[in-house]
Amino acid sequence: MLKLFFITLLIVISSVQEAFSGPVVSVRIGKSLKNIHVTGLDLKRHLIFNNDFKSYTGKKTVKFNCETYTTLNNQRNKPILLATLESPTGLLSYENVKYQGLFKVVTNPKGDSCDIINDIPMEAYISSLLTKEMNSKWPIEALKAQAVAARSYALHKMKSQQVSKELGSEAFYDLESSEKHQVSGAFFDSTPSTVLAASETRGEVLLTADGQLRPIFFNSKCGGKTLRPDQVWHNREPSYQSVNCPFCHNIGPKSWSKWISQDRMKDFFRWASEKKILQEKLESNFSSVVLVPDNIDKFTVNFYINDRPYIVEKAALRRFFGNVLFPSNSFALEVKHGNFTAYGEGLGHGVGLCQMGAFAMARMGWSYKKILAHYFPEHVLKKMY
Repeated sequence: MLKLFFITLLIVISSVQEAFSGPVVSVRIGKSLKNIHVTGLDLKRHLIFNNDFKSYTGKKTVKFNCETYTTLNNQRNKPILLATLESPTGLLSYENVKYQGLFKVVTNPKGDSCDIINDIPMEAYISSLLTKEMNSKWPIEALKAQAVAARSYALHKMKSQQVSKELGSEAFYDLESSEKHQVSGAFFDSTPSTVLAASETRGEVLLTADGQLRPIFFNSKCGGKTLRPDQVWHNREPSYQSVNCPFCHNIGPKSWSKWISQDRMKDFFRWASEKKILQEKLESNFSSVVLVPDNIDKFTVNFYINDRPYIVEKAALRRFFGNVLFPSNSFALEVKHGNFTAYGEGLGHGVGLCQMGAFAMARMGWSYKKILAHYFPEHVLKKMY
């Protein structure tokens, strides 16, 4: 029975690899690990630092005690590639989860632990990501729109080689599996629908009108209008426009409200002053924070502190208070009984593709090309490979 299982896996992997030939993306799937256990069939292990090759017969677990390699990292304050692991089956297990491709074990820049990186064909990466970043049961045209957005983002990261400001091109990975970049899946997260969405958009990305590959963002629910990157993160992307999205309103939670005390708002202004977010330094002693009438369509909010005006970007409030208190950047503030109430719509940062909007559009019969054209009117779709 076990032999039949592995034969079936080999057939599936062979067909997937043939369909998904193309770029290989390096994804950090674990970081700051003291110990790493990798399991696979007929493993091949290569220790880079002493050029030691070893092959194992049958099922084997290879263990790394990362603390033993700290002396290597003390020689330079940069990550070091310790080892690679692969299997002829194309599958490796980490944390009891199966991944397709090759593993790299790298010292963490801090020198006291290791990171584990998965090198995986781009289209296999996209097909597993769709289950995590969207929903594999959603309409195929929504999945295809998400596939193009995620592939564009990943290829831009690969091209820029700036996954980390500190490491730059010396990092051994292109992006990490997290909300910071994109949440990728594992081998069994791919479904017939996600494989189809990846294969039918194979190699397709969004480029700017002048042919540049720039980051393509997506969010859960924009709340009625998307935002530009500069309205949230200060990174100007001229090809982005803020577009209306009447499609996501009836999908998912319709609105939210949160309460913030006057004291907590004062804490925010002290933090914003220290971080030099405010246009003028705040005096150390101030009595109260006065709000100028606000509305949800604005991405800034005006306050008076000691009769001096301050303009604050709403994204800064979300950064300080967190995603739980501020689920999105689309909100308005009101004052009630001396404290603040935030009334908002949407989920996430609100930039780029609205996933729930794409879901609604796909149900209405929109193609993935039409969905992408709506959210990215200044971009063009192009097949890169």
